[in-house]
Amino acid sequence: MYDCHLNDFPKTSRLRFLTTDELVEILKKIKPRRALFEGWEPTLDPMLTKIADSVRSNGIHTVLLTNGYLYPPIESFDEIKVSIKALSNQVHMYYTGKSNRRVLENFKSIYKNAPEKLSAETVLIPGLVDIDEVVHVAKFISSIDPKIPLRIDCYWPIVPNTPWRAPTREEIRSAVITAHRYLENVRYLSSDAKVIGKVYNLWPIE
Repeated sequence: MYDCHLNDFPKTSRLRFLTTDELVEILKKIKPRRALFEGWEPTLDPMLTKIADSVRSNGIHTVLLTNGYLYPPIESFDEIKVSIKALSNQVHMYYTGKSNRRVLENFKSIYKNAPEKLSAETVLIPGLVDIDEVVHVAKFISSIDPKIPLRIDCYWPIVPNTPWRAPTREEIRSAVITAHRYLENVRYLSSDAKVIGKVYNLWPIE
């Protein structure tokens, strides 16, 4: 619900879940090339494998964005992007309320089983996940394989009641340059990036 592409979000009381068949019918009509599974945490959904397999069977490239705490159904996705919040367990505990041990072990396991599908992201949050912490994440990834892609996202201060600001372009570029010492493929998303495209609701809200 906090996706930066959304201009307005309907009240949850007006929402209902689609059935898998309804979802597939919508996708057949609009014929997308890619489907990104994200938002809160997709791996918590007991229907994830069934939904992803249904989408993929219609020739759609499936991408999973996950926090990595639960091991994902890697066979159901063409790409798996793990969001490593922090390498420091103390920072990770403060940020998420959970240890990062399972996240890091799952990251290694995904690489072992499907290295061609794996990439990572982390979010630069001044005052919480600083440049030094981002570099620690890059070093961890490099210890597994320096060819694993990393995207460094800027923090977007749109979540209510959080004290952190967005990093400047200079801060995000500094993080990228430093992380690039350890990884071959580092990209970034800055806070002043222009959001391109429009969001359309493809199912009537009841």
